[in-house]
Parts: sequence; structure tokens; C-alpha cells
Amino acid sequence: MIIQNFIHVFSAAIVALFPVVNPIGNAFIVNNFLEGLDDTQRKSVVKQITIYCVCIGLGSLIIGRLILFLFGLSIPVIQLGGGLMICKTALGWLSDNNKMKSGERKKQTMDRLDYENIQKDIFYPITFPIIMGSGSISVIFTLAASSMVEGNYSLTIMNYLIIALVILILCAMVYFFLSNASKIVNRIGTSGNQIINKLIAFFTFCIGIQIALTGIFKIFHIE
Repeated sequence: MIIQNFIHVFSAAIVALFPVVNPIGNAFIVNNFLEGLDDTQRKSVVKQITIYCVCIGLGSLIIGRLILFLFGLSIPVIQLGGGLMICKTALGWLSDNNKMKSGERKKQTMDRLDYENIQKDIFYPITFPIIMGSGSISVIFTLAASSMVEGNYSLTIMNYLIIALVILILCAMVYFFLSNASKIVNRIGTSGNQIINKLIAFFTFCIGIQIALTGIFKIFHIE
């Protein structure tokens, strides 16, 4: 019984959270923010990003419903607002001017990605909403709500611990792929990296639309 419950909750959490956290695809997107950093700086930034992801994920699981209650918000509203934010971010990636000369691009990148300046971008927009955004938060809220077993507090706590384990595993994957993204990019080359980034940006835009539409459907009770 316990093993079956573990497998059920664990698999459901993985299937629901992995696509929205997307540690592999987001590694290519976030790698653009980290260009120009040396290995020590990159490890420090990736570590901070991972810590923020853990805090957002576990915080959403533990006190998410309390936050919704305090601010009078609902999950569909979070989905709508977060989906629009993701769309805005993805449009910025898609409309990036690729006609700059390589020297100008490198200079702009180095200026933009100075280690001291990038600190302000670690939480927003890198961690939120790119990696652990409204889609992830709403999924965690939903998983937490569905994992509550009325009258069985021990099983409810166990389900919460299983979801927390899944969040930690995904955050570990975020750390791994972000730490190694530059090596992968160097192997596929600049052109390949640009193609992948544009494709991921497009799919991220589509994910944002899907999240926003899901919120709209729930708000207006559209089947």
C-alpha cells in the first residue's frame, strides 16, 4: 500500500512538474545570461539559482495555500498572470536582434553579463519566471491540494514529502544542466545554439499561452 502510494504520487509529480520546470531546455536559455562568466562565477550563480528554485518550490508546497488565502488569489489567476509573464519574456527572446556584428555582440554581452550586474537578474527573470515560474507554482499548488487525504494526516504528510523529494530532484537536475550548458553549447557551435534558443523561446511562448488559457478556462468555467 505504502509503496504503491509512493510510486503513484512520485510518478504523478514527475510527469506534471518536469515539463514546466524543463531543466534541460531552460539550461540553454539561461546559458545566454551566464556567458562571459568564468567557472568560479558561473558555479556561484548556478548555486544561487538552484537555491532560489528550492525555496520557491518548497515554499509553494508548504505555504502556498496560505499565501493564496492572504492575498485572496486563486490558482487560475496565478496561471493567467504567470502565463502572460512567460509570454512577455519569450517574446523578448524571439525579437532579439541577431544582426549585430560579433564584436558588438560580445561587447554588449560582456557589459550585460558583468558578474556584479547579473546578481540582480538571478531571481528575476532567471529563476522566476524562466525556471520556476507560475506554471511550476500552480502545478505544485494542484499537487499539494490533490495529495491531501481527509482524516489521514500521516498519509498527507507522506505525500507532501514525496512531492518535496521530486522538487529537490528537479532542482538538482537544474544545477547539473546549468553547470554543463556551456560545454554543450561549445560542442554544437554558435549557430546551433541560436537555433536551439529560438526554438526553445517559441515553445516557451506556447507554454505561456497554454498556462494563460488554462487559467482563463478555469476562471470562466469553460470546458
